[in-house]
Amino acid sequence: MKRLVGDLPWTHLARLWSGLVLFAFVVTHFLNHAIGIFGIPAMEVAQEFRIAVWKSLPGSFLLYGAMAIHISFATARVVGRQTWRIPWDELWQIVSGLSLPFLLMGHILETRVAGSYFGVDESYGQILFRLWPSNAAWQSVALVVAWTHGITGIHHALRSREWYQRWRNVVLILAVILPCAALAGFVTAGREAHMIVAEKARSPAQEAGIAQASSLIQSGVAVFVMLTLGFIAFSLLKRRRAHALTITYRGYGPVSVPFGTSILEASRMHSIPHPALCRGRARCSSCLVHILSDPATLPEPFVSEKAALTRIGLPANVRLGCQLRPTQDVSLRILMPMLEPGSKTLDDSGERQDWGLERQGTVVALDLRSFTALTRSRLPYELAILVNRFSSEMTQVVEGHRGRVDQMFGDGLVAVFDQDDAGRNARNALQAVRDMARITDVLNKQLTGALPIPIRAGIGVHSGRIILVRVDDGIHATAPLALGDTLAIANGLQLASKELLADCIVSKQTADASGLEFRSRDMQSIMIDGYDEPMDVYAISDRAALQKLVPKGKVQKAADALGITT
Repeated sequence: MKRLVGDLPWTHLARLWSGLVLFAFVVTHFLNHAIGIFGIPAMEVAQEFRIAVWKSLPGSFLLYGAMAIHISFATARVVGRQTWRIPWDELWQIVSGLSLPFLLMGHILETRVAGSYFGVDESYGQILFRLWPSNAAWQSVALVVAWTHGITGIHHALRSREWYQRWRNVVLILAVILPCAALAGFVTAGREAHMIVAEKARSPAQEAGIAQASSLIQSGVAVFVMLTLGFIAFSLLKRRRAHALTITYRGYGPVSVPFGTSILEASRMHSIPHPALCRGRARCSSCLVHILSDPATLPEPFVSEKAALTRIGLPANVRLGCQLRPTQDVSLRILMPMLEPGSKTLDDSGERQDWGLERQGTVVALDLRSFTALTRSRLPYELAILVNRFSSEMTQVVEGHRGRVDQMFGDGLVAVFDQDDAGRNARNALQAVRDMARITDVLNKQLTGALPIPIRAGIGVHSGRIILVRVDDGIHATAPLALGDTLAIANGLQLASKELLADCIVSKQTADASGLEFRSRDMQSIMIDGYDEPMDVYAISDRAALQKLVPKGKVQKAADALGITT
């Protein structure tokens, strides 16, 4: 099926990279403004470096080329939009983008056009003299609009990246500080300009040339607006006359939409909750839909959708709602759950909840040995006491070492440590394992005579990539649930502890990340069910062996942090 230019996969990258170039120009411009806090001479020095980059032939080509690409493809996307029922931040990005030509038109005319084509002095002193204070409010609004437009786009592009989740607060602080510093520099330097700068009068020829250029720019912007509105009106009329098809949503029933409408757009048209963290740009998988009808009748996925589906290994009957534009009637269900009935959808919830994250962490899997024998010989009340005591003690141990219990069952648990850097996570997990073994010994002493056999636990510890997802039934919100190979391997190590007659098995990845001395222990290679390659591990027989683990090189600071006496 033929698509609009603004919705082709390669245009997503074109808009993104051209937007990044423009944002880089804005950042350097704002930094130059911020230096105004130290005076106009400092601004002039910084401007020399900025001009050397952006007024050079490569810089000018890159800047104006990025501007043309970004405006063209963004406009095409706006024109091809099937519905205007969209999240507020996406609406703001569109409105702010369309308003920027009007806000910046006068500024561009007084600076780049006047200086490059009519020889007007465009030094900071002269520009500030003309802008302050008559145009100060207008320039400040343009600054804020341009900045928020760029920040919103970058946030949508990066929000699903693992490193961005770690640095998001730092990025937010910088995103607030820089425009505030630029405004402060503009105000300070603007006031200084009227005290130390003498205005250079323009010649009649320069005034006439600038007036003519202003007329041409205004005419160009007016033509652009008229063409854009005309295309939007034509697109609306075309959609009204287009052939309609039916999309049947499980739980919401059938809806009729114009031919060429994406599933995500259809959901928004009919107010059906449908999350899309990347705002329909195929950069995440939050808008996934499960096709209930024959998936063979659907068009083949484009490059960006195919890449996303392949990366997470989804079957043919699961597609991205933002990219799928059915050509025939289709039946489906939305995979990502709602927050709760009648509330805002994930699409509108902003950062209230992270529904899908990827982190590096350490997983501890623990299982009580011979628990079935205990259930056969004990009364239900006795089992309830044991299970509740075990659950309470182990939860306190895990949380005391900055972890959290991800899953708790009658005879075991899975704990996740993903709060800090990889090394600290691994050390916290091993310290928790040491205390788990100690708690097990305490329970055995306290329950002597009440248990037919002593409590023993097998533990597996592994570090690596963890996927965190929220599972919500629409009524009860839950904490993030950890998934992925790291959990499966940790559980496999726990099972292998039976064969190796060990209390705890630690993977080489965890041992290396922890910075603790494992070289004195024998490393073994074992096979784990479901994996073809052997894994190097360290088998630890008892709690005393855990106590002997010390930092490599016996670094006292690390030892103090772990509570280990070296």
